[in-house]
Amino acid sequence: MTGRRTLQIRAADINRYLLLGRHAPDAALAEAMARLREVALQAIRPARTWRRIARVPSESKTLARHLSGCHAAYLVCGTLGAAFDALLRRTAVRSAADTLVLQAIGAAAIEEWMDLVEDEIRRELKDGETLVPRYSPGFGDFPLSAQREMLAILDASRAIGVSLTDSLLMVPSKSVSAVIGVRMARSAANGG
Repeated sequence: MTGRRTLQIRAADINRYLLLGRHAPDAALAEAMARLREVALQAIRPARTWRRIARVPSESKTLARHLSGCHAAYLVCGTLGAAFDALLRRTAVRSAADTLVLQAIGAAAIEEWMDLVEDEIRRELKDGETLVPRYSPGFGDFPLSAQREMLAILDASRAIGVSLTDSLLMVPSKSVSAVIGVRMARSAANGG
């Protein structure tokens, strides 16, 4: 699934990643955000892959607590694509300020994309099932090295062009891997 046209990349989310808090951007920053958002939307080529599994291959205690009560899980990976990384590199040559804004736009975009992926997964759940929030390698004691097995299971390199460097950084850089637990909704679990 591609979703370039479905991404909104809200200004409030960009502000959050720029750490503006409740402060409105000044006119120059607001103009840069709007201009770079449009440029980013042209470069972004979102892609995703997932697989439902019965058991997550991890010994993480924090992940086990997060998945408590779950009977299945989804391994997911999403990316904004290599063209966005290329845009970041080109922009870095000419403007550090624009690069910072593009990084914030990319962070907002990948989070929005992963929310859309979760919505897509929800549509394939069985009656009575619900998802728990996604949990990524690097949270708690869930090691970044878990990405190796997750991406291999998903065949993410072939499926969506996502790979890992030797230092466990995802390429393209605006990519996310996560586990999303599946459990019975409280009302379904209680028989009604």
